[in-house]
Amino acid sequence: MENLGEFFGTLTAISFVLALLNYLSKWINKNWINKLSKENKIRKYYLALMMFIIKNHRFFAFIALCSLLIHLYIQITFKWVSTTGLIAAGMMIITVLLGISLFYFSKNKRGLLFKIHRLAVILLVIAVAAHLLIKL
Repeated sequence: MENLGEFFGTLTAISFVLALLNYLSKWINKNWINKLSKENKIRKYYLALMMFIIKNHRFFAFIALCSLLIHLYIQITFKWVSTTGLIAAGMMIITVLLGISLFYFSKNKRGLLFKIHRLAVILLVIAVAAHLLIKL
């Protein structure tokens, strides 16, 4: 069962990183790729990859949340739960709920709720890093 908990923890981390690529891919595009000529093959392939990442951002976040809940259940059930893990889990749940609110309820996609969502992601990255560092 320990391996299963580790598997879902790893799946959560991978899905979270894929969701994070939404911001990173846009930043790279803005700072480097847009400076390339329109005919550049790197630009063409990068834009296709970026569109895939952007289009699937919410699905990556959904997979991260689902795998987190399974991971959390396993960890709590077998008494392997850690404080840093609970903090990271709470931050991920808050981040996903903010993302859902942005997607379904927010008319201003770049407003205060968006900024709070981004702040929650930064805090989540710190919480996950702390969890992994203390776990190792």
